[in-house]
Amino acid sequence: MRTDTTVRDVMHREFLGASESDSLAAAADLMVSEETDCLVVVRGSRPVGRLACREALGVLLDAESADADVEAAVERTVGSAMGPPLPTVAPDDALAAVEERLVAEGVDRVVAVEEDEAVGVVTAGDVLAARTPRSGDAAPGGAFGEQSPGESRRMRTRSPDADGGTDPAVDASTTDADGSPTQGVCEACGALVPDLVTANGQAVCPECREA
Repeated sequence: MRTDTTVRDVMHREFLGASESDSLAAAADLMVSEETDCLVVVRGSRPVGRLACREALGVLLDAESADADVEAAVERTVGSAMGPPLPTVAPDDALAAVEERLVAEGVDRVVAVEEDEAVGVVTAGDVLAARTPRSGDAAPGGAFGEQSPGESRRMRTRSPDADGGTDPAVDASTTDADGSPTQGVCEACGALVPDLVTANGQAVCPECREA
């Protein structure tokens, strides 16, 4: 991993976020459909909490047991089950700082915040991928195939009731002295690689260039 790799180089700009007033049942359904176990809860664009799968399920089960009317149980909101916010980092922080936060806080992801606004997410898998030397073999790009739900906001989140998915955002690559891309994120597959090349005006990895 390059020592100057930053959060901005690997963070996912598109992710799912829930608001406190969103239906807990809808958020839980979205977690299942998107195969994620933790959602970023935002107020406007500011991260204010997290919704973990276990906590959401516990609240729903407790509500169904306590309420005679099952419909009342599914009216519970995300705010009734959310936990404290995920740790935050700045986009320009070194990736090493993310590693420290992940270990110190005992979490598997952090939220990148700029001017009090959530602008991205970095997972432990993203950090591991950035640290692992890449060979000529293709490797999966980005470890955030899981995402998080909510209303449509600047961070391009997805509402629990919306259709369609989201794609990981692509960051620009770094360049060498003559302006040719070197290490960075492939604009075609999203993988962080040490040997980007320019093809058709895009910075891509060798595998995508040959495709």
